[in-house]
Amino acid sequence: MDADVVVIGGGPVGATLAMCLGRAGRRVMVLEKSRFPRDKPCGEGLLPSGVGVLGRLGVDLAGEGFPALTGVRYRLPGGGSAKGTYRSRTGCGVRRTRLDALLIERAATTPGVSIALGCPATEIRIEDRRIRVESRAGSLTAPALVGADGLRSTVARWLGWDRPPRGVSRYGLVGHLSVDGAAPDEVVVTLLRGREVYAAPTARDELLVAVLGRRGALRNPGWSVEETYRAIVDEAHPELAGAPLSSRVRGAGPFRVGPSQVAAGGTFLVGDAAGFTDPLTGDGIAAGLVQAEALARFLVQDPASAAARYREWRAGQWRRRRLVSGLALGLSGSATLARRALGGLGRRPAALQSLLEVNDGTRSLASVAPRDWAALAGF
Repeated sequence: MDADVVVIGGGPVGATLAMCLGRAGRRVMVLEKSRFPRDKPCGEGLLPSGVGVLGRLGVDLAGEGFPALTGVRYRLPGGGSAKGTYRSRTGCGVRRTRLDALLIERAATTPGVSIALGCPATEIRIEDRRIRVESRAGSLTAPALVGADGLRSTVARWLGWDRPPRGVSRYGLVGHLSVDGAAPDEVVVTLLRGREVYAAPTARDELLVAVLGRRGALRNPGWSVEETYRAIVDEAHPELAGAPLSSRVRGAGPFRVGPSQVAAGGTFLVGDAAGFTDPLTGDGIAAGLVQAEALARFLVQDPASAAARYREWRAGQWRRRRLVSGLALGLSGSATLARRALGGLGRRPAALQSLLEVNDGTRSLASVAPRDWAALAGF
C-alpha cells in the first residue's frame, strides 16, 4: 500500500483529517486539484466547536490574527434584534484565502502526511481489500479513501452516491467589503423579505457579506450581479453603502444536498461532500472539522468498524443540523414569525444561547428547556 488513507480534497476539512491521522501515526496522502491561496464562496464564520478541533491540533487562530466572534445577532431592518453569545469559547472569522493555506501548510509538516497540490484525482477503482486512485501524479493504493472535495463532490459521483439538491433551491452571492475602523465581533444575520444577509468579520478591517435566497430573489431584472448584491447589502446595512469591495462577488448554490451514503467499506465522505444544509446557520466549516476529527478517531481505533460507526455518528449530527436549519429558514420566511421570535429571544437571551449550542453540537436538543422553545415562539 502507498498510504493508509488517501484524502481527495485539501481544504480545511481534508487538511484537518490529514493532521488528525498523521498525529496518530497513519500515512496519509492528500490530493488537491487547486493551488493555494485560493478563494471560495463560503460563510467564513467558524463556530466554537471548529475552533476547538483546530486548537487540539495546535492551530491557534487568534494567534494567527483571525478575528474573534463572540456570538450571533439576528435582526430585522428597522428594528428588532436578538443576540446569542457563545458561552463555552469564542468562534472565529476565517478568510478562506488565509485559512486554507495555513491548514495545508500545517498538514504538510505533520509526520506521515504527504500533500500533492495542483494534482486532481482522475479515477478511483475499488479492488480486493484496497482502493486504487489514479491522479496526475500517478497511481496510489490504500485501504481507505476519503472524499473531502466539497459540495459537488466528484468522489460521491464516482461512488454512485451523489443526489440532486432537494426542496426549494437556494443560492448565495458572496463578497467582501473593506470597512473603516474595527469590524464587529459578532455574526449579524439580517432577515429581509425572502432574503437574508449574513455578515461576519474576516479581518480587522474587512467583512464577509453574503446574500442568501431563491434564485429570483438574488437578481434584479436588468441589473448586474454586483449591482443587485450592492443594493441588497445597502438595504440591510446602510452603514456599508459605498464601502469598497475587496473581492469579486461570487455565486454559490444550490444548497441542501446530501449523498445517498457517507461511508461503506473503506470509502468515506466528509465536510460538504457528506451533505450541506444551508449557509444561514453558519455551521458548515465547523461541522466538517468535527466530522474529520470523529472519522479519524474511528479509523485509528478500528478500521474494520469505522464505516458503521461513522454512519451512525454522522446520522445524529445530520438530524440536528437539518432541524436547526429548518427552524432558521422557517423564521426567515415569515416576517410575522421572525418578529415574534426575535421579541421572545430578546427577552430571554439564554434561549438563543442554548439554540446556538445545539447548532454547534455542544448541546443536545433534548436539553433545551421548554421555556427556551416558548421564547422562540414569541412567548
